[in-house]
Amino acid sequence: MSNETFSLPGFNMTDYNLYRLDDRIFLAFIIAGLAFCLIHAARRAFRQPRPTEESPPDQNQPAADKDEEIERHTLLQRIYHWTNAAAVIILTISGWAIYQPQGPFALGQTPNYWFLWHQWGTAILLVGLVFHMIHESFMAKGANSMAVNQAEGIRLLAILKNFFGFSRSYPRASKYHPGQIIFHWLVAGNLFLLILTGSVIWKPFRELLPLSLLGLGWDFIFANRLLHDFFSATLMASLIGHVYFALFIKKNWPEAKSMFTGRISLREYLSSHFPMD
Repeated sequence: MSNETFSLPGFNMTDYNLYRLDDRIFLAFIIAGLAFCLIHAARRAFRQPRPTEESPPDQNQPAADKDEEIERHTLLQRIYHWTNAAAVIILTISGWAIYQPQGPFALGQTPNYWFLWHQWGTAILLVGLVFHMIHESFMAKGANSMAVNQAEGIRLLAILKNFFGFSRSYPRASKYHPGQIIFHWLVAGNLFLLILTGSVIWKPFRELLPLSLLGLGWDFIFANRLLHDFFSATLMASLIGHVYFALFIKKNWPEAKSMFTGRISLREYLSSHFPMD
């Protein structure tokens, strides 16, 4: 840590390592993510659930031919998804190399080297998020398919009852599975908190913040460093779950493929989803 001149109250730099999240907490979240995947895999090892809820008749929905496909993700949605994925991968690898400068991910490079990568990852993430918000607010047509509402809450509760053996019923999903919707907003909140805490601990940006007016000093900055590490750990656990559901659940393969091609078989889509509006 450089000897940075700082006049805010609460100056305390007696032990910088006290403001570094313990490695065991990272390990605990990674183990928790892996355990969740193993529990789910064990529960679904012999039978993947099929909807017991009938799809309502739709006069505008054509019969599902064997080779007929529909668009599930637009080109802009796919570009945003993979740009965001690239940014998160860059941030995760560079962040871990900064956190563990002697670890294998550092590849013998200094923290300053990886911090440059971290800055580029942050820039890519922010540009993608701004584009996504503008697109969804002013350009996208129809209702927001990622909206959290009462209907999705009821579906999620029914799915959880089915998973734990309290019910045989399993509802159809709308365009996205209720779990995907909840995951989307949890990750969005996680990224927001990472951006917020990262802005506080990054010197060029925190100088724009009115910390002195709020009576906040080094203790607050170091607390944000701990929180930044904590939310990094929760993000890593979330990514483990995301990869598991996309790659290791055969039923989800057509939807995972559609993130590359943008299209999905109508028959496969209707096997577990309501017809699209």
